[in-house]
Amino acid sequence: MISAGLTGGIGCGKSAVAAMFAARQAVTIDSDEIGRNLMQPGNVVYDRIVSGFGPEVIGASGQLNRAKLAEIVFHDLEKLKHLNAIVHAPVLREIDRQVFAQRQKDPNAIVLVESAVLFEAGQNRRFDKMIVVWCRPEQQVERYRAKSNISVEDIQRRMAAQMPGEEKKRLADYVIDTTGSLEETERQVDEVCAQLRALATAQPRPVR
Repeated sequence: MISAGLTGGIGCGKSAVAAMFAARQAVTIDSDEIGRNLMQPGNVVYDRIVSGFGPEVIGASGQLNRAKLAEIVFHDLEKLKHLNAIVHAPVLREIDRQVFAQRQKDPNAIVLVESAVLFEAGQNRRFDKMIVVWCRPEQQVERYRAKSNISVEDIQRRMAAQMPGEEKKRLADYVIDTTGSLEETERQVDEVCAQLRALATAQPRPVR
């Protein structure tokens, strides 16, 4: 089995690239989805967030108001660090559980973990390889703006809270450049997937 972290800035197309890998029989694990599940009422993470940020982050339905929470933390980096301290460890434990389960199920599997902040959280060493999805900063703003109701200023604030894309590229084993067409992105995914598949089936398995 080979494990790979799939990361990149907001608006770069990580989820679209993850779907392309999944279509090629890679197993994909979405850290955001894990985080959303852990933030449901009745979970310890939910309780700690409410305790740390107050009842204003609870929506009318009793669920966390994620938009309100994001507004708070992206205006105050200390609060963002506090939120990450609450969420990251439980998310990582669940990721480890799922990766282990896949290893037991299929020793030749390609397992990709999608997360925006693997480098920022110092978690890149958990994986055999790192894949960075990249596009130009102005494209990030344009794409994220198209799918959200937040302002350009808020998008730029969120981008500033992440490691710059150029730095992530330097740390990557593979870079998927999404500045061009979907066909061009698909071609890059084909190439990376073929290399990962070769590594996954090689004996002995390469280590990072």
